[in-house]
Amino acid sequence: MTDGFEADAIVVGSGFGGAVAAARLAQAGLSVIVLERGRRWKPGDFPRRPDLNDGWLWELGQGLYDIRWLDRMGSVQAAGWGGGSLVYANVFARPFEEVLDARWPDRLRRGELDPYYDLAAHMVGVSPVGEDPRTGAPPPRTELIERLLEGTDKEEATVRPNLAVTFGDPDTWRPNVHGVPRRGCAFVGECVIGCNHGAKNTLDHTYLAVAEQAGARAVTDAEVQRIDPYEGGYTVTASTPSDPDARPREWSAPRVVLAMGAVATNELLLRSRDVHGTLPHLSRRLGQGFSGNGDFLTIAELRGEKKDLTTGPTITTNTVLDVAEGSGSVWYQVQDGALPPPLYDLLDGFLPARKVRGWWQRTVQNTSPRQIFAVLAMGKDSSDGTLKLDHGGRATLVWSNRWQARLYRSQSRVGPILARLLGARLTNPFTWSLLRRTITVHALGGVSPGADATTGVVDETGEVHGYPGLYVMDGSVLPAATGVNPSATILAVAERSIEAVIRESGREGWRAPEWDAVVPAEVPEDAAFESMSRLHASTKGDGVVFHERMVSRGRDHPRAVVTLSAEIPSVDRFLADPAHRLSMRGTIDVEGLASRADLSGTLSLFPEGEGEAMSYALDFEDDRGHAWRLTGVKTIPSRNPLALLTGLTHLRARITPIDPAVGESRRFVLSIGGRDLVGLGTSLNGRGFTLARRLRALRRFTFFFAASALRERASASPSKAYR
Repeated sequence: MTDGFEADAIVVGSGFGGAVAAARLAQAGLSVIVLERGRRWKPGDFPRRPDLNDGWLWELGQGLYDIRWLDRMGSVQAAGWGGGSLVYANVFARPFEEVLDARWPDRLRRGELDPYYDLAAHMVGVSPVGEDPRTGAPPPRTELIERLLEGTDKEEATVRPNLAVTFGDPDTWRPNVHGVPRRGCAFVGECVIGCNHGAKNTLDHTYLAVAEQAGARAVTDAEVQRIDPYEGGYTVTASTPSDPDARPREWSAPRVVLAMGAVATNELLLRSRDVHGTLPHLSRRLGQGFSGNGDFLTIAELRGEKKDLTTGPTITTNTVLDVAEGSGSVWYQVQDGALPPPLYDLLDGFLPARKVRGWWQRTVQNTSPRQIFAVLAMGKDSSDGTLKLDHGGRATLVWSNRWQARLYRSQSRVGPILARLLGARLTNPFTWSLLRRTITVHALGGVSPGADATTGVVDETGEVHGYPGLYVMDGSVLPAATGVNPSATILAVAERSIEAVIRESGREGWRAPEWDAVVPAEVPEDAAFESMSRLHASTKGDGVVFHERMVSRGRDHPRAVVTLSAEIPSVDRFLADPAHRLSMRGTIDVEGLASRADLSGTLSLFPEGEGEAMSYALDFEDDRGHAWRLTGVKTIPSRNPLALLTGLTHLRARITPIDPAVGESRRFVLSIGGRDLVGLGTSLNGRGFTLARRLRALRRFTFFFAASALRERASASPSKAYR
């Protein structure tokens, strides 16, 4: 311990960044004090009664949740030994490299951070949800989402994310890799109100347990109010929340790590610069670059008799979306979320006429609290909010929802789509529907990294510019929204930063003792992002679909009927392709050969330089299993106006066996009759996320078709008629 100081390092806050810092500093042999304003919560301590005085709110008896209204946005965080891990939804996710913008330096990108993600995954113990040990099946909510997207182009973009939860026998306690007893998840769906069962791998049972095993001293009920430079170090002053009349307490150390969460860390530093004047040289960029991580919440109420949707971990599936919006597109994720019955009862108690509302739900709406779940979205917001202090020295946010309009508009459309697919009623919280204020559980930014005080508040290790030995290691140092649940990134960044700090302190080459046991973790979200990236490329510009039916002429024998569905996934790619190919699927009936055989292949519409209006190449199998190919062309033989219609509705076709020994080729003229022509026209539809996108795709295709047909007619012989 350094002479004149209580410890070698003081860590303020026990959340994701603070827990990492405390564990590694203690393992490196430094004396560490961890200051936490909240209490220790043990299994069985978390509130469950529908009474706010049962320990729900920080403002009422230092309860579990601290809800802050930052004027333009609400922020929810936890208070207690373990910080946000006590109430987060357990998701361990890494951001997709392609969606990180220029604000993310190389050291905070996947190439540099992936080993630290793996280390953090090992420390907190992650795996996807499996089967409920009591039923032998996945949670009903998981099955509902996976079944909903099965067979769609979003199926591969839906994964079961890694969760920091212990799975297995829910009745047997076993030590985790840190020697702390845990037992398997009971699938009660109460992760976000504190796990009373003992299956959630919260920081108090992982990193903080390691810190205390290595000698770190925990001081709870200590809320830091002030930081003062002090003869080669810093003094931190803390109040005692449980006793407002108690004298402030002080601790000093040559190193102080701030990790109170983005809102509280920014607030303390802003007060130190602008109110107390103890840290007057803090960067003027302090408070800038704040983000709510694009959080957006919708509540889904399913109708009819359904299984219990409140069971399982809070989040079990994650769907990555890349959605066209305006002139561009937005990336975000949609996750299912259990609504714990105790939380529902608590919120329901605030509303009037509870019995009447219960009757209305059961008899008119045909829903029940057990059939309600949350639809959680998060994405890349602008990350350019600014935290400032109000007249009382409390943080307030300068934020414009107009800057996030594309993201919020797109996220809000997910609700109506799900409502149609699920037969559900979806509602947004009143804070959004009435006040247009979002609520975030992932506050980030405000203490941006940079090369010096003109470009950032901290350097690449989290050390504050101008104040040696003062560090920040929580979500406030992330330069922008992660677009995914950010806890894993906070852990990985803190692991990298504290390793560098320890090495710079004279312990060259130091590394965390657990490295030798680390095995690279699976990253299911990468597959989802890559799938959506491929889908984005293949559907750029939105798409078009139509159906057509062609029948052989009456004098042709044998008789043939072809029914086809055509799809253009991406109008952009279709127009850029010189052959203008599109995929076709359908059925073919050929008398004496094939009865409603599946047919698939391609159609080229006005291929450049070919002198044809349309060229078909389609494959099928006859009733005996032999392979055949149908080929044919449509041409516009003359400039006669009638020839234009006739040429586009008559296909000179030939079917040929792939193996010549099977049989002989057959020729037809397949035509689209009047009724089928009307059906073709009415079947022509755009494909896109919004009506405007669908109409734009349809307009672009229609213009291409009409212009190409007129060009083809103009290039035809002026005198020759179609026969």
